[in-house]
Amino acid sequence: MMKNIYKIKIIIVSIILFTACTGDFEEINVDDNSPTIATSGTLLPSTIFGAANSHLNVQLYLTNQVMQYKVYRNLNQLDAYDFATGANRFGKFWGDAYRAITDGNESIAYAQENELNAYIGAGKTINAFYLAALTELWIDVPYTEANKGLENTQPIYDKQEDIYPKVLTLLEEANTALAADTKGFILGGDILFKGDVMKWRKMANSLRLRYLLRLSNKGSINAAAQINDIVSDPSTYPIIESNEEAAIYDFTGLAPNTSDFSLLTTLGGLSPSVRFVDVLDGVDANDDADDDPRLAFFADKPVDPSVSAGPFVGVKSGTTREEAQGTGGNAGLFASQFTTKFQDNKGLLDFVFISYAEVQFILSEARLKNYITTSTAQMYYEKGITANLNYWNLTMPSGFLTRADVAWDGTLETLINQKWIAMFFNNTLEMWGDYKRVGLPNLVPGSLATTITGGLVPTRVFYPTIEQSVNSANYQAAASSIGGDIITVKHWYQN
Repeated sequence: MMKNIYKIKIIIVSIILFTACTGDFEEINVDDNSPTIATSGTLLPSTIFGAANSHLNVQLYLTNQVMQYKVYRNLNQLDAYDFATGANRFGKFWGDAYRAITDGNESIAYAQENELNAYIGAGKTINAFYLAALTELWIDVPYTEANKGLENTQPIYDKQEDIYPKVLTLLEEANTALAADTKGFILGGDILFKGDVMKWRKMANSLRLRYLLRLSNKGSINAAAQINDIVSDPSTYPIIESNEEAAIYDFTGLAPNTSDFSLLTTLGGLSPSVRFVDVLDGVDANDDADDDPRLAFFADKPVDPSVSAGPFVGVKSGTTREEAQGTGGNAGLFASQFTTKFQDNKGLLDFVFISYAEVQFILSEARLKNYITTSTAQMYYEKGITANLNYWNLTMPSGFLTRADVAWDGTLETLINQKWIAMFFNNTLEMWGDYKRVGLPNLVPGSLATTITGGLVPTRVFYPTIEQSVNSANYQAAASSIGGDIITVKHWYQN
């Protein structure tokens, strides 16, 4: 439905990056008397939607496991850091993200020619989001020379230290363009906010807060001052202030507007991790009364009658398939499993660009570190928890915010732990970025990490294999620049 099929282009070869830079090769709405022209209105939907599902799949199969939310007992290679097995899935996001950026560039160019500021701002906002995701997964990636089609089929890789500042610039320019808009989305195509320009501004500025916090260890960015500038001037830099304003693409559940995850016919072998259960199971693991309500929302108790009346049971992360599956292959009976609610209600799981809860946790950390002076870190922290419970339509238990395992204690560890809970099914790729930045939450790598990564939690994925053959020289240069095409090298923004 919402794919970029608006221009006829020459089919070259099946090169992920190159085809990603040329878009799809069909046409729509053909006029027998004149050629079809792609406008910002026809390009914006594919800019928004084109890479959403593959981004979500990277979360579901990679970062949900690396960040120890869940374990695929039968297919736990990624959970055990064998990232080579995920090459096709990561490569698909690489291609889809570059296609979305290409569509965004074309939409921006058309909008600039026709003085359509709303489309300029929207295009730059989405481009910034996908560019940030690309560098978060691979570190150095093509950008300056990418998306040029036949003009350059072998683009160089930009350094992350240049990419993230470009992300920030795009978002600042997006807010400026949107603030100057007088025409709105007159060509249609805004499938995210239904033409609400102010919500686009709030998305752009909220994303900018995210990435400024990501770069707060780098003195050259002066992130603290920029965060304060945004928060202290809401008329110039409005940010997301409610769940209703959050940047969330609505999967309606009606084909083809569905998430791939909702179409799975079985969730056999998908269990919450030990950490997930331990963190959400309250102070007393044998007393359901003090459970975090999100535990029973996401997971079921073991189905074996002899243990179903007992506690939730998680599965160890990063172990062998045999250990994850359990003695005799019966972990399906003796361990908790995730519910099928997202399959039963295919419109329940949406794609989250940035949530209101995340914004509140960003502000909480910024206040904790005195980047801003408004409100208190505790107030932002509690608003973040409340926002996430409300997002899932869950009732907050009486006294929940003062319980020993939830109550604000003024530490970054407590803040990040609650942010970790709230980010589940709300963009765990960004939670991985937080972990790389501050080393929290406290993850304990599984037994296989010793042999695969030397006991380290991975920081990135391997470059797409096709890059090694079709863009070999630039691939080799990029791999050398970051310290090798390995999954534990540090990002530029890490200390």
